[in-house]
Amino acid sequence: MSNWYNEWVLPLVGLVLPLTMTGPVLAQDADNQAEQKAERVTVSTGMGSESVAVQRPDDVVRLDLEGDKTGLALFEPELRTPVKGAVLMLADEGQPAGTNLLTAIGEPFKSSGWAVMTVGLETPPYAVQQFWRHGGDRSDRAAGSVTGDENAESVMINVMEDGDLGDLETRYNDRVQSLLDAASADLRQRGYDRVVLVALGQGVVHMARFASGNDGESEMVWIAPWFYPGNDQALNEMLAGRGGLSVLHLHSARQDSNAATMLPSERAVRLRDAGIGRYQTQAVAMRTPPGVRNAGALANRIQAWLNAD
Repeated sequence: MSNWYNEWVLPLVGLVLPLTMTGPVLAQDADNQAEQKAERVTVSTGMGSESVAVQRPDDVVRLDLEGDKTGLALFEPELRTPVKGAVLMLADEGQPAGTNLLTAIGEPFKSSGWAVMTVGLETPPYAVQQFWRHGGDRSDRAAGSVTGDENAESVMINVMEDGDLGDLETRYNDRVQSLLDAASADLRQRGYDRVVLVALGQGVVHMARFASGNDGESEMVWIAPWFYPGNDQALNEMLAGRGGLSVLHLHSARQDSNAATMLPSERAVRLRDAGIGRYQTQAVAMRTPPGVRNAGALANRIQAWLNAD
């Protein structure tokens, strides 16, 4: 064999052959990565759920929802005995389970014998959100009573059939309730007989809906709630006759008139008339919405209320 063959041909073969052999391997790795990514997408529910899972993998709980869907919650056990129970916290609209405020509120509970589970609240579909903001009155919109800057939004809502909008609304509410059902069931399976419901902002309405259909949870805390115009009547209907339910409503001492459709004192009268067993309002020195710096004061108020029972 010539020196030319040994010096030039054989080295080229040595370079090309490994590349041709690794081609199928690289393709297989790409297929595996794509398949794993597809699997991760199927379990993503709520805002920022997967980034939360990456940041706090030891706290993640996968909750089985209706159908093949999976929800995400964060769970942290109590740090001392005796065990008092568990706190199930729902974030404000558009906030994930791992918000700094939820985490900060939960810290004092863990050191006092309470386990803490937090869940996020996804933003409703845009059409549903705008429908709620305008009071949920289809008849006014159909009559063309909306003018000015609202025209673009009203056109978008009006072109939808009532059935389509109602279906979007129902599916959204059902997803939230399914998540709360699964979270509560998970805590019960862990052996916590006492589960306290805590909700922030618009999450209050969804937590109230959940409490209205679950006699097992009898203690609920509202933190700086804000309401869409149609929520007031809905709250009265959801909580009517729940004589065994106790509610603590924590609101800002510097009450923002835009954060609520009525004063806490007025709401207290209405809900008591609706038949709630115990409804208490407390003003807290905090901004609206509350921040992490307010977490300690909020946790102290809640624990004092629970210890008074």
